[in-house]
Amino acid sequence: MKIRILKAAKKLTAEKGFEATTVREICAEAGANLSLISYYYGGKEHVFEAVLDTFILISEASGILAAKNLDPVEGVCALVREIVLFRSSDPDISRIIHQEITRQTPRTALVQQRIMAGWKLMRSYLEEGRRQELFHFRSLDMTLVQVMGSILFGDNRSGMASAIEEPFPDRDTQVMDVLTYILRGIGYAGEAKFVGEPIIPGLIPVCNAAESGKE
Repeated sequence: MKIRILKAAKKLTAEKGFEATTVREICAEAGANLSLISYYYGGKEHVFEAVLDTFILISEASGILAAKNLDPVEGVCALVREIVLFRSSDPDISRIIHQEITRQTPRTALVQQRIMAGWKLMRSYLEEGRRQELFHFRSLDMTLVQVMGSILFGDNRSGMASAIEEPFPDRDTQVMDVLTYILRGIGYAGEAKFVGEPIIPGLIPVCNAAESGKE
């Protein structure tokens, strides 16, 4: 039941925003008794935090990547792939991240805490790549902002849908389109390099397993 409540909260928050989503609506969507929100979480705010902890997989994937000691090009390529796969695999949580970061709400810091590992890891790859003269850019900070913005928000739910005329590509094509754009933007002249299989798809079934029988 707990995972049903979290999925319902994620869906409704993505559609309506946190403020407009009520506990009653979450319980109705989940088919849960109203008292269970207080019993399990103590209120809507804690449900929101549980949604972030359960469905934002960027920190876990970043930790696994960091342990691999990839070179800067491999690291940028791998992290771009993971985050694009993440946003494609769960449009609702991606929309919530976008809402909270762009609106600067009282919950923005909670979201930032759960994606910051990805930002810091990308920064380290960019910094090392520039030190090795693989990447060429003026400002590390501004480059990091542009890179992460392109990855996190570069999809057909980013508010630009009315300006998009072509069919939106599948996620593998998205990965390569975003990566090509970023690599050229940071002044890298070589080809993309990937080491190993993506991490995010292997993390997603943890949530799915919970749906099929665990709380």
